[in-house]
Amino acid sequence: MAPKRIPTRGVDKDRASLYLQKAEEYYQAMLDSLAQGRWNAAALEAIHATISANDALLVRHYGLRSVSGTHEDAVELLVSRMGTPDAKRAAQHLSWLLAKKNLVEYEARLFTAREAQEAVKHAERFLEWVRAKR
Repeated sequence: MAPKRIPTRGVDKDRASLYLQKAEEYYQAMLDSLAQGRWNAAALEAIHATISANDALLVRHYGLRSVSGTHEDAVELLVSRMGTPDAKRAAQHLSWLLAKKNLVEYEARLFTAREAQEAVKHAERFLEWVRAKR
């Protein structure tokens, strides 16, 4: 069986810093929301921070990012391109967050403080890893 083809878009590597800037802004908004007890906002900002950080890393190193409608494809792209044990570990944080995206955005229930704190923890770990790969 042929490997799954993940739709990507080529992006000039010089633009990686723009994606990282977005990630850092979402990260700061995440921390602000957490401090204010806005659990849903904190979780959603954590998700957006990791998506942008993943884009920053893929653009910087490979000049591409996922444009798939399936967020989990971004995880697969990261793991397949980086191919290292630490990338696989970091991808688990991204994957955890992406699995919560529909719940936090569209479901008829609110995120709890514990869930928001867990989302923040995953985002912090993923962004820390991405920053180290610059």
